[in-house]
Amino acid sequence: MTQPVLYTSRLKLRLVDASDQQKVFEGFSNPDVIKYFDITYSTFEDTSTQMEWYKNNRERGSGYAWVVCDDANSFMGIVSIHSIDQQNKRCETGYWLFPEFWNKGYAKEALTAVLDFASSQLNLHRVTAEIEPENTDSIKLVLGLGFIREGVFKDFEFKNGKFNDLEIWTKLFP
Repeated sequence: MTQPVLYTSRLKLRLVDASDQQKVFEGFSNPDVIKYFDITYSTFEDTSTQMEWYKNNRERGSGYAWVVCDDANSFMGIVSIHSIDQQNKRCETGYWLFPEFWNKGYAKEALTAVLDFASSQLNLHRVTAEIEPENTDSIKLVLGLGFIREGVFKDFEFKNGKFNDLEIWTKLFP
């Protein structure tokens, strides 16, 4: 399946491609963006790992990543689904926007379009987000989209010299 372009009332979500590497680097090296991420890249060249991951997921059908753009075609961030398991009808989601686009409803709008795609086009039943408990903005986002908190993975990731918990948030489709 080719990755479609998705549209909302204010946004265009288009395929991530090689020309986006600079913006992906800027996102994954921005301390505000990656505060709750376990991924960071210190050089542009290192970001090629992320770009390859996006490409390989798309080619295998195990994930899709969209660049979120506004009317001016500005690169705002990325929303993705990955770890698609067609047998069990599930996937995981991830998302980030540059800080200048926070608190304006863009993340909710973009993630809604991706969730609709996962449900209607991929026929998935379950989408999961792993969120650090301190990331209250992300928790508010998924709560507003009908996700439920299923539990906590204790000491699930090691970051910045310490173990961190991850909450598991899930949305089920009928």
